[in-house]
Amino acid sequence: MRLTFMAGAVAAASLTGVFVGPSTAAAQPGGVSASCSIDANNPKELAMQSLAFTQAKASQNPEQRKKALMGIIKELDTKPERFAKNPAGYQFTLSEALKLWALEPGMPATPTRSSLGFVTNPTETIDVVVALDAAYKAIVAAVPACEADMKAQRQNEVWLQQTQAALSASNGGNLDSAEYYAKRSLMLVDNPYPHYVLANVSNARGDKKAAVMHWKHVVQRAGSDTSYRDIVNGSLYYVAMTQLEMASTAQGADQQTLGKEAAAAFKVLLAASPDSPDAANYYNGWADALTLAKDTASIPQVYAGLLAAPDKATDISLTMAGVIATRANKTDDALKLFEAAVAKNPNNRDGLRNLAATYYSKDKFKEMFEPTRKLVGIDPNNYDGWMMFAYASQGLGKSAKLPAEKKAWTDSLVKYQTLAEGMPVKVEVAGFTRGQSNATLSLALEQVTAAGTYTITAEFLDEAGAVVATATESTGALKKGERKTVEFKAAAPKIYGYRYKPVK
Repeated sequence: MRLTFMAGAVAAASLTGVFVGPSTAAAQPGGVSASCSIDANNPKELAMQSLAFTQAKASQNPEQRKKALMGIIKELDTKPERFAKNPAGYQFTLSEALKLWALEPGMPATPTRSSLGFVTNPTETIDVVVALDAAYKAIVAAVPACEADMKAQRQNEVWLQQTQAALSASNGGNLDSAEYYAKRSLMLVDNPYPHYVLANVSNARGDKKAAVMHWKHVVQRAGSDTSYRDIVNGSLYYVAMTQLEMASTAQGADQQTLGKEAAAAFKVLLAASPDSPDAANYYNGWADALTLAKDTASIPQVYAGLLAAPDKATDISLTMAGVIATRANKTDDALKLFEAAVAKNPNNRDGLRNLAATYYSKDKFKEMFEPTRKLVGIDPNNYDGWMMFAYASQGLGKSAKLPAEKKAWTDSLVKYQTLAEGMPVKVEVAGFTRGQSNATLSLALEQVTAAGTYTITAEFLDEAGAVVATATESTGALKKGERKTVEFKAAAPKIYGYRYKPVK
């Protein structure tokens, strides 16, 4: 899982530093609302540090800046009881100095206290992020009305620094570093990004339960903020798939519980991304989860929306929904879904094949011929396609009343069975994926006769059935019984289907 930090998701607080106003008035620090009463100028020693901080921040000379920061920290740490009557102002000034220290190039995570200017316990180390977190907490403790303001102040350059470090480490596969920086990011802001990193880390370590927890946190923390859409949808997907995986290996009540949770996750995932290219797989995952939950009675809910409004679904989702209905023994539903899939895309090979098979299961033998004709036009070397004609002929022959009619259908059965069994090479569609501007078709060939060498041409079709791209591949020599998979690639917009020319 490669993670990308989206700058648009950062609502960073104002970082203008401490405002220095007239010493006779209580001045509000920059980025703090009027409802959050923080006096940065009382006592006068604090006002002087506020001024020193403004100068330090404006300095382009690293040594002068560090010297100024050390002076501020030293003054704040020397006889801190002087500021006891204004803890919020003291802690805010301290937080601003710590923040600037944390951003100094080359600053270690835990420098010695003396290197920052502290006079108490000078040889001990200090974690700047931990100290910054403590300062913000102290401000809220002193002035509860500042809670919202401090939440905004936390989402600053230091938090951004830790978050970017976590994302970079995760993308680089450095799990320990990713976890370390993600947890430091969380100290400052409970944001979706570090949870996504921690989910990635937990998943990589095999701790599926922890990974699911953090992915759920991503969704919860993101709320309705669309700037997090990508990682939210990714988290929903991983929650659903991981819980399904966990359910498949669990037993008894644990399996049922995990199955129910996975089913609920797939439902949410589909609601969030109904137009995803992977929607068909989500429907299938939802049905599988309900099966593991021992709740097959609820499976029709999976495809209920598609059945009610097939015009809003893709032919791929409709075909998958039909397969799900078939597995649930809802053949009437399956028939409607397959018919809708083929109406939407007459060159949907899987839709045609399943439609013909469903007609057969419903004893609608005459209706089998139309989809089967289209099927063998798309997939001419598929044994099962030609056998559909044989099955239809057999069914019609059994119901025929006149001997001549019975014989005609028996002859038809023999004809198509002979065609199916007489092909020199059989072809199975091993895979077909289509994107916005490309598609890939994989054909698995099995040599039936003694030997053969074949050149295969695949045509890629648009929504209207017109050829928009062509690809040709050679199999090389195939021995009897040998199997080989050949892949065809096409680059063209909105490819909906395919067909290949008969292999002879």
